Amino acid sequence: MTGGTYRLSAVLVGHEQDVKGVAAVSDETVASCSRDGTVRIWKKGSQGIWKDYIAYQSDKFLNSLCFDKPTGQLYCGGQDSLITSVSPTVDAMNQEPTYVLVGHKSNVCALTASQGYVLSGSWDSTARIWYEGALKHELKSKQSIWDVKMLPEVGTYLTASADGTIKLWSGEEAIKSFDNIHTDVVRHLDVHPSGEQFASCSNDGTVKINDLNGRTVHTLNGHESFVYCVKYMSNGDIVSCGEDRSLRIWGSDGSIKQVIRVPATSVWDLDVLPNGDIMIGSSDGNSRIFTCDHKRIASPEELDQFSKEVEQNAINSQTMGFDESKLSDSDTLTKPGNEGQVVVVKNPVGVNEAHQFSQGSWQKVGDVVSSTGNDQKKEFGGKQYDYVFDVDVQEGAPPLKLPFNANDNPYQAADDFLAMYELPASYKEEVVRFLITNTGGVELQSENPGSEPLETNTPLPSMTQKSVLPVKSYLEISSYKADAIFSGIVKINEQENTFDDGDLAALGAALHNVRDNIELLFAQACIMRSSWTNKIPAYDVMRLIVFYLPEVDIMSEFIEEGLGSSSPQLEMLTIRALANCFKNKHWGLELMSKSAVYDSVFHTIEAERQATAKTGNLAIAVATLLFNYSVMILESGNTNILPAIADALNNKFGPSVMIQNSEEAAYRALVAYGNLATIEPTLLQFAKSVAWIKKVKNNYGYLARFDQVLGDLNVD
Repeated sequence: MTGGTYRLSAVLVGHEQDVKGVAAVSDETVASCSRDGTVRIWKKGSQGIWKDYIAYQSDKFLNSLCFDKPTGQLYCGGQDSLITSVSPTVDAMNQEPTYVLVGHKSNVCALTASQGYVLSGSWDSTARIWYEGALKHELKSKQSIWDVKMLPEVGTYLTASADGTIKLWSGEEAIKSFDNIHTDVVRHLDVHPSGEQFASCSNDGTVKINDLNGRTVHTLNGHESFVYCVKYMSNGDIVSCGEDRSLRIWGSDGSIKQVIRVPATSVWDLDVLPNGDIMIGSSDGNSRIFTCDHKRIASPEELDQFSKEVEQNAINSQTMGFDESKLSDSDTLTKPGNEGQVVVVKNPVGVNEAHQFSQGSWQKVGDVVSSTGNDQKKEFGGKQYDYVFDVDVQEGAPPLKLPFNANDNPYQAADDFLAMYELPASYKEEVVRFLITNTGGVELQSENPGSEPLETNTPLPSMTQKSVLPVKSYLEISSYKADAIFSGIVKINEQENTFDDGDLAALGAALHNVRDNIELLFAQACIMRSSWTNKIPAYDVMRLIVFYLPEVDIMSEFIEEGLGSSSPQLEMLTIRALANCFKNKHWGLELMSKSAVYDSVFHTIEAERQATAKTGNLAIAVATLLFNYSVMILESGNTNILPAIADALNNKFGPSVMIQNSEEAAYRALVAYGNLATIEPTLLQFAKSVAWIKKVKNNYGYLARFDQVLGDLNVD
């Protein structure tokens, strides 16, 4: 049902940082991804309450999300340059991604699923078209590709770029370039179901409806800042959102039908549910659903709370384009306006208030604050600073805030800024120079005078012409369903009689929010490991919390017992935990680089497990462990580890486990071998003669993703 007045239906609270991507799976299931590194699945219960669980977790920002209806898979991408499949209906414990798509060299900022294909756009200036886990087409641009869409004719695509252009592609050839539709970065595209026109939105603040010759049919003006997303609805209406904290609904003729303000600075993404409801993801960490069906509208109390939150917004006058010398008379609020019109009036106590006309009445949408602090201090993060700079780090992206006091050390300020936004250390000198230039400070002696900043993500000389290798992002095995783990614990506890109802309730709640309940989960896992006959739940919990444990001591007991167990399931979970250790920022790399650890691991693991012939889970776990070791060697340059990993790949795990039981395990093992070959020429030289690589060529060489790695290894 679409076409009526939209009102708040639900607020989905759970993420800790900006919600960058949302995806509708069905009317009762939606998904969201966030800068907090998680993908959350939200399911609507019988009472209309949305409940969530974490389906995937990364230690990097996640920025893009899409749902592929034919396969029933979600795909997420982000800062680690990987694209990972996520199941929105995890019915069993320990289900792993169907695919991890490897190839992008930078942030994956756009994902779309269409006609059985997955399309991705990246800051590495490419768009990639994937089919059944393999790369079909690579579209190359001069600047970042913010979006990519497929037209009804398979093999034809549209891309939106940071250079302000929209291109039409046939395969990998750009056959048309539309250079005059927008005047700034193009952020998002959507193709009309007929395939005869498409919508585009831009940092220039406009939404445009265009035909396939690049002619603009309608220009939709109204947004006050960057427009991040635009989509067609089933009734022909268009919906958009952006940096002006608004969700806007437009008629097919370009007329504005409704403007909804939300209590967040940025509305990053939106999707339309099958029933016509609209879901958005915002910078306040929340997702919201709006509906025009009175049966699904939120309660009066929730609507009132939402209205109050909107009213309490602080709106920067420069951002909204308001001239503070031009206030409207308070009588304006007694007269009708135009849908979406915003006026600023001074209230009786002297505060400038912004009011928006929507659905026949004026509604307060925030207090307007000055864009300049004159000579006063400026606030950021609850503290006062002499300067708060807007710093453009990535083309087309909103600027980042850089706070600084005149008496601060610019080198320390630069370190804090880079840590805050997880930026490369290579930016440090540039940030320092920026601070010194713009604050009139006195340059301090650099720790490395005369040294040039290091380049990041620079490929090794021998690999500059390779299409995939090397891959430098750690993989994790962290997908899980909290309810499935909890059910297993409850069932075993009936026999063990260890936890009372209160303990179980706390444990169940903690499994739905792992990151905030590390101590409780760790304590319960230790109890289950030490006292239960069936220790599988203890190890499943441990592999989920290992990312965050501040100390490494207790891990030795888990590892020793798990690897020495006769249970294939326990061994598999132990190896998953070890693979995840690489992402523990406190001690992970230090632990995994010790020869006592990797020698013991690869000596103990038995390659021939009957269970792996059925599930392949152990094969994937071992392959992920080997893959992460290859990444660590690339990053650290510690070639002392290389012989042990190469030996494990070549002699113990290659032909028996990796190839026979799991395509995904074989692929991860092959990429691990390729990573090692980038720094050990002998491996590259003998790749053609390695028995298990020959078997990979025979079994999977017809799949493009294998062919690309085999090509990099010169195995034809």
